[in-house]
Amino acid sequence: TLLRGCCRFNEWGAMLLSKQVRLLQNVYCELVLEIANSSETASAPVNTASVLQQFEKVKQAVSILQLEKPSDWLSFSYKVGDSDDTNLTTHEIEKIMNLRDDFNEEAIARVCIQIAS
Repeated sequence: TLLRGCCRFNEWGAMLLSKQVRLLQNVYCELVLEIANSSETASAPVNTASVLQQFEKVKQAVSILQLEKPSDWLSFSYKVGDSDDTNLTTHEIEKIMNLRDDFNEEAIARVCIQIAS
């Protein structure tokens, strides 16, 4: 996973990851819709929100990896907190920012201090 620090990213790698995540989201949503349409309850409304919710942290991680600089994250309106399963914690944000080859550790630390306060 990304949080294990298995790989490093540059801007191009982050863009490729973003594309791959979108493709996976589309595949899973299509599967949900296909299953719903083929079942006996095809007249019931189908919602892919639960699938999309599962990707929320990954989408936030991809957004971080696509930033021009760490401080750009401060302009996002994502909620940060340890108790919400759909939002990254400050610690997770820091770990993901450290995966970018060109992000300065001091700049990352400054952003994380601002997020935590």
